[in-house]
Amino acid sequence: MSDPAPESSANAGPDVLDFWLGDWTCTWEGGHGTNRITKEFDDHVVVERFECLEKERWTGFSVSVHDEGHGWRQTWVDSTGNYWALHGDAHPEGFAFSVGELEDDREVLKRMVFSDIQADRFAWRWERSFDAGDMWELLWAIDYRREGS
Repeated sequence: MSDPAPESSANAGPDVLDFWLGDWTCTWEGGHGTNRITKEFDDHVVVERFECLEKERWTGFSVSVHDEGHGWRQTWVDSTGNYWALHGDAHPEGFAFSVGELEDDREVLKRMVFSDIQADRFAWRWERSFDAGDMWELLWAIDYRREGS
């Protein structure tokens, strides 16, 4: 399955992820963790370092890059062996990265959505769709709070 193309990058320029920069405390049903987001390489690359602290410890890492020709792209890897190459763009609720893949021999679209974005917090969710995005199933929701707030 090919990766979904960005719908529109008019509102998703090189600074659209700046809200995400900083040190975050992350909580979800049954666990918590931390996430540190920085801009590196002359402020062209958004780097994420995620650490799940409960129940099963694991770590993840992503790099996100914006270019005029392709919009936002993110590469995610983690200590459980996951790898995704996602495309990102503006979403009606904020911003989203998405990827298409096969799951149990079925085409599935997965996305992470950043929503309810405020200076010191936002909501994040990981979803999947088996019908090309008509209906979405919530797989994981995280409440992000800026450390120190």
